[in-house]
Amino acid sequence: MKNNKKILLLVMTLILLVAMPLVATSIYDSSTDLYKQTAEPFEGTSVRSMGMGGAGIGITGYYDSFLLNPANLGAGNLKISLPAVTLTVFNPNAILKSGAIDDLQSGDENATISAAQKFLGTIGTDYGDVMTTDLSMVLGLGSFGFGLQAQERLMSYKTGADTTSTNLIAQVTVAATAGLGFRIQAIPEYLSIDLGVSGKFIYKMFLQAQSASTITDMLADDNADPADTYLNGTPIVAGYAFPVDFGVNLNMPLGFTASAVLKNYNGAYSMSTYQSINNWSEEVLGSAIAGETADSSSFTSEDFTIDAGWQLNAGLTWAPKIGSLLKPIFAFDVVDITSLADLSGDELKTGIYENARLGASLRILSIVDLRYGLRSGYQSFGVGLDLLIFHLDAAYYIQEYGAQLGDKPIDAVSLRFSLLSR
Repeated sequence: MKNNKKILLLVMTLILLVAMPLVATSIYDSSTDLYKQTAEPFEGTSVRSMGMGGAGIGITGYYDSFLLNPANLGAGNLKISLPAVTLTVFNPNAILKSGAIDDLQSGDENATISAAQKFLGTIGTDYGDVMTTDLSMVLGLGSFGFGLQAQERLMSYKTGADTTSTNLIAQVTVAATAGLGFRIQAIPEYLSIDLGVSGKFIYKMFLQAQSASTITDMLADDNADPADTYLNGTPIVAGYAFPVDFGVNLNMPLGFTASAVLKNYNGAYSMSTYQSINNWSEEVLGSAIAGETADSSSFTSEDFTIDAGWQLNAGLTWAPKIGSLLKPIFAFDVVDITSLADLSGDELKTGIYENARLGASLRILSIVDLRYGLRSGYQSFGVGLDLLIFHLDAAYYIQEYGAQLGDKPIDAVSLRFSLLSR
């Protein structure tokens, strides 16, 4: 029985680490590096864009086009995506090479312990992501677009080489986006201008960072009720923001489009700390999720803001019309242009290289999309399949998490399934 309890403890530890951290280890401190990734502007996972190196702010005709650039609503397309589910796993190569999956498939109880250790060993130092899950519903009716998104993101921050230095932060974000766009025919049949604006209501909440040891200690305590600890012993940080995006497309002859997007204007989050999930639920929703709420008289709530600032992106898209059988698209974007303003010489060249996004896609028979991209020199590959009302998108790509290119590239695989429009 003792050995079985140890095995069960390790299995539960692995599951909780992958799915959702449970026990807080410290009060939120915005002056530390630990929570740096939680301040990033919310962006739902676009598998299509990731397969094209992150490029495509000027590409119209897809369910997420107006989410990347509200000016794309000027094209007046009808798009309905109900619903869409996206799963992203990071470090897939390292996980496969570690042998963790083989250990799990073996069915041996002792192998489960080895699988957990190998999986944790794939998480590198400094910042990273472990996995994300996205749910979305999008409706595009001519010049109007509306989208609902929810994302669970499990982030990592590791201070050393040992697995005990791994900190995991679970974040849940929900967003409602409404956009409006229209087209101005400047020179009929030669030049048109698309203008668009979108506003979002975003609510973000994340549990405080924890390590595997805190979960193990909690589960090892026979006198502790995990459910009670989860609801009443897990401090969280939660808050909201109302960012606005502005976009413009200049549509030119031969299928060329020049685009510019101002992202995350007024994107500051008003955040508050809560003693537990139950306390948050009682204060925000009016009632506790389950059981009695813990006494919060000794807990001092903190209010603060998180602001990543606004960002200006620009791009050039070429969608030549060569027939109905093949539909190619080429896109070149440069993100966060303002960060390049004070650079010159070699630093400017490096900055442009790091911020550049280059992508291409080829649609065949309106059934298959083949995609390729370059992001800061890292390659990406993607494919999209349209099967009646079912749509599947997949992408393999690499993102840089280090301070400099090459410091910490992390690969990822994203799969998206949806109904109706692509």
